[in-house]
Amino acid sequence: MGAAATGSEPRRSGPAGRDGGSADLLLVHGDDRFLVDDEVRRWRAAAGAEMGVDVVDPPAPIERIRAVIAETPFIDPRRYLLIRDPPQLGGRRGDEGARALATALELRAPTTSVCLVCHETVPASHPVTAAVTRLGGRVLLFRQLRGRDLREWADRAAAARGLRLQPGGVEHILRVAGSDLGIVSAELDKLTAHAGGEIVDLETVRLLTGGSETLEVWAVLERLLGPRPGLGAAAVADLVEEGRSTQHLIATLAGQLHELRQVQGLVGSGTRGARLAERLRIPEWRAERLARQAGAVSPALVEDWLRQLQRLDAAIKRGDSNDRNALQGFALGAARALTSQRRAARAKGRDGARAGVQPG
Repeated sequence: MGAAATGSEPRRSGPAGRDGGSADLLLVHGDDRFLVDDEVRRWRAAAGAEMGVDVVDPPAPIERIRAVIAETPFIDPRRYLLIRDPPQLGGRRGDEGARALATALELRAPTTSVCLVCHETVPASHPVTAAVTRLGGRVLLFRQLRGRDLREWADRAAAARGLRLQPGGVEHILRVAGSDLGIVSAELDKLTAHAGGEIVDLETVRLLTGGSETLEVWAVLERLLGPRPGLGAAAVADLVEEGRSTQHLIATLAGQLHELRQVQGLVGSGTRGARLAERLRIPEWRAERLARQAGAVSPALVEDWLRQLQRLDAAIKRGDSNDRNALQGFALGAARALTSQRRAARAKGRDGARAGVQPG
């Protein structure tokens, strides 16, 4: 019989098949996109295919799905096939496309593992659901979490990151993010990057998960590392003039820079793409953006900025510095330093090109 699961079980040992690896036939579905995608990531990791996973993106006609299911491995002893949101899974019980997909699953070669993904709930009476169960596969359902299940998931997610929050911290995150686990996960990632292993107090949680205001602050580094670093300094000046909390700005920038430095270390060791996202427990699009930012500035300069922010924060708390002027001065200095670094790199490249041209 096929196994069933709900979103209240977001952390299991993984999609084990008969050999302890990836399931041979798996249907992952439900209305919680984050949990569905997280399960698929685990299936891909468990697959461990030397030649990777073949992916069929929507909307794929049944003829193509039938052909790829029936293929046999060419080089690897096993083949792994991921079929994302096939339109046939949205059909009703008597729908011809639904029946055709169910029949196509019977063509699967014994050496091919298939994972079907649907970001909505597929009825138990659906022909594909019945076929997966009849063929000895697994059916995993992930419903959107509510109430106690949502709170327990957030507690486990924080513990898995080593994140420690003062009482009330998780409740505040859930008030801001609601039941969207993608947002909850992103907020936990942000707080983890900021915490550095320390307990995060409730006031800091409120500052760093403040909704749209926080998103504006997180755009500062994107501008600073862009083609015109001065735009990042201008963004800081605008936020300060609007009366935003300087402690909030410093904490957010420091958290971003900590995360960026971590990414630079991982990228330097060859970790990229989906593997980088998996290591950081963040969406792939965000991992790609961080990898791009990691190449826009040297690790030494990032570390220097972190030290400057640390000294700046200490001076402000001692009352030795005007917080608004000091923070704007930091942003201007950071923009100038990055601009100078890029100019030096371009000049070095030109000199190297000249040296490579020998007179005839």
